[in-house]
Amino acid sequence: MQTVQQSILIPEVVVLMNYSKVPKQTVTFSRRNLFRRDQYQCQYCGCKPQSVDLTIDHVVPRSQNGGSSWENCVLACIQCNTRKGGRTPVEANMKLMQKPVRPRWTHLFSMPKHRISSWSKFISDAYWDVELQN
Repeated sequence: MQTVQQSILIPEVVVLMNYSKVPKQTVTFSRRNLFRRDQYQCQYCGCKPQSVDLTIDHVVPRSQNGGSSWENCVLACIQCNTRKGGRTPVEANMKLMQKPVRPRWTHLFSMPKHRISSWSKFISDAYWDVELQN
């Protein structure tokens, strides 16, 4: 950086030595993190299709007052989500591979973002990173 009288070097990296408060290590409920938690896999049939062929399924449908939360949302392929429809897995006679839970914070959720380059001109990172709400 240049001032009128002198040049000042600006560091490229700043090292934080102390925290005034320890940051929360919670995992934000977002599409990207839901895909990571479920390992890009349908939680009903176990298939691993392309990301574009996976949908977010509400285990207890919103029409039955099911909210959007870690404990109520899973990934489902289009075929399984269509088959389940607006029913619970019990009503649709479908079984979840594993019970949906809030993940614990690990390095997996702090890794650099996986980018789908073909989507970048259509969907911003906000689509993947914004916190999902009811």
